[in-house]
Order: sequence, then structure tokens, then C-alpha cells
Amino acid sequence: MKRIMAVLFVVALAFTMVSGCACTDDAKKCQELCQAALDKAQAIEQQCAASARAAEAAAQKAEAAARRAEAAADKCESIFMKHMKK
Repeated sequence: MKRIMAVLFVVALAFTMVSGCACTDDAKKCQELCQAALDKAQAIEQQCAASARAAEAAAQKAEAAARRAEAAADKCESIFMKHMKK
């Protein structure tokens, strides 16, 4: 009985090892897919960072233009007030 159990155990172990070796291709494919997904995520992250920098630069330009427009309006108002006093 012990020999039969030992033989069954060895056969089960052999099947387990064979099935484990058969899964290595799937594991490699999974690793490749994961790496491709990580690469895509990094590329998208870089694009987002570049877009954020461009948006920040555009906002700074808009703020500068608004300051110049406000200064021009103040100057026009002061000139208008000078002419109104005369």
C-alpha cells in the first residue's frame, strides 16, 4: 500500500512539475504585456506633464497680457480724468 501511495505521489508531483513548466510561456506573455502597459503609461504621463507645462506657460502669458491691458486702461482713465478737469 505504501508503494502505491508513493507511486501516486510521484506521478502527481510529475504532473505538477510538467504543468508548471507549461505555464512559463503564459507568464512570459503576461510579463511582456505588463511591460508594454507600463511603457504606455509612462508615455502618457510624459505627455500629460508636457501639456501641463504648456498650459502653465499659456496662463502666465495671459496673466501678463491682462496686467498690460489693465495698465493701459488705468493710463487711459487718468488721461480722460485730466481732460475732464479742464
